Amino acid sequence: MALDLGLHINSGSTADGYTQLRKAQSISGFSKTREPMDNYPTPDIATLSLIEREKFEGVVWEPACGSGNIAKHFQNCIATDIRKNNIYIYGETGIDFLKEYRKVDHIITNPPYSLAQKFVEHSLECATGKVAMLCKLAFLEGKARYTLFQEHPIKVVYVFSKRLPLTKEGDIRKQSSMIPFAWFVWEKEFVGKTTIEWIL
Repeated sequence: MALDLGLHINSGSTADGYTQLRKAQSISGFSKTREPMDNYPTPDIATLSLIEREKFEGVVWEPACGSGNIAKHFQNCIATDIRKNNIYIYGETGIDFLKEYRKVDHIITNPPYSLAQKFVEHSLECATGKVAMLCKLAFLEGKARYTLFQEHPIKVVYVFSKRLPLTKEGDIRKQSSMIPFAWFVWEKEFVGKTTIEWIL
């Protein structure tokens, strides 16, 4: 099922770089027990659901790769992560995405939520094809993001009808998040109204 909407949505992100992540979490009221680098590995079902619906031909960059939960699903993928000296990082370590510029076909990631807007903006500068971000559905809200969505219309939002099992890295409990998530997909040169579809 798909629904065509002219989205009039607003937003705002106050964080400026990874060094502000903890401060941003405090401001936004995130729990003190929240993973310090917002490291909540993406479940396979989320990535596979995206791949079933969107084609990504060429080079994909996963700039917050963690242990590779997204990157492993793409044959031609550049995987990077800001963390250093971590044996569990799937790709290149010590790469601050917001300070790194690489021209690639597509960027796909599950960004730190407090930096999601900055990730989107930087991704749109680097990618020549599509940008796909796994974000809370609440990413649609806020005054600052209203401008972003007006200047760079989202092609499609894939809303998960069931809650995704997102837990801290290393947590083996099979539990679903209490927060609704969606894939937000941009495509260069896209003009038109945003489509909302549901992943059952």
